[in-house]
Amino acid sequence: MAIIGNYPFLVEPFTEDATGNLSWGLLGNQLLRCAGMQAGSCGFGFEDMEQYHHVWVLARLIIDMDEMPRTGQAYNIQTWVTKVYHQFTDRLFTISSPEGHTFGHAFSTWALINYETREPMDLAHLPEGNIMDFTSPKTIPLKKAGRCRVTADCPMKSNPVYYSDLDINGHVNSIRYIQMAADLFTQEICSEGHSLYRVEVGFANETYLGDTLHFYTDGFHDNQAQVDIRRNDGKTAAKVALFFR
Repeated sequence: MAIIGNYPFLVEPFTEDATGNLSWGLLGNQLLRCAGMQAGSCGFGFEDMEQYHHVWVLARLIIDMDEMPRTGQAYNIQTWVTKVYHQFTDRLFTISSPEGHTFGHAFSTWALINYETREPMDLAHLPEGNIMDFTSPKTIPLKKAGRCRVTADCPMKSNPVYYSDLDINGHVNSIRYIQMAADLFTQEICSEGHSLYRVEVGFANETYLGDTLHFYTDGFHDNQAQVDIRRNDGKTAAKVALFFR
């Protein structure tokens, strides 16, 4: 078992965005995949918890990239649990080249819930061992997330939830919220040459096939944008803050 997991990747053709950089969607999904693999190596992964009717739920995600790997470049994702408190655990990531050059870092907060009752579980009573035995004090230089405040009372856009938005659990893939929020500012990004370098996401309520997502934003100001993604019932599904160079 590895308290700090290390997973190698390569930016292959068709995994990049329009600039030739690794796409944000793929990077986000790889971070979540590495989290699952490292947790599994310690005995508390998704498959391990499923037998107890428990599932890990992502509550917060920050990704901050100094630069993105480009086509043909190899990169590694390191990940480890750094803190456990009540129903939540914090997990950190470093994205770097095989030679040790750091591309960026990420932070995530997870909760373990019973997928039948939807109630959070106390991690001190995690089945099959003590998760505290698998934490690392290693830190990363990452600024905490700010508050996402949106005052708009009319959505900029509304989208039905489609088949391709869903993950294996049947709800909208967490990373899709980042992609859909960034798509609201395609013109600004493409025409003015802004480069997305940081995203902050707070997840609130799951959304499913048949739901419609409504995107509220005050627009693109000072090289950043904030988006409140709401369901038909008015409840927030996720809040996304985007930061550009």
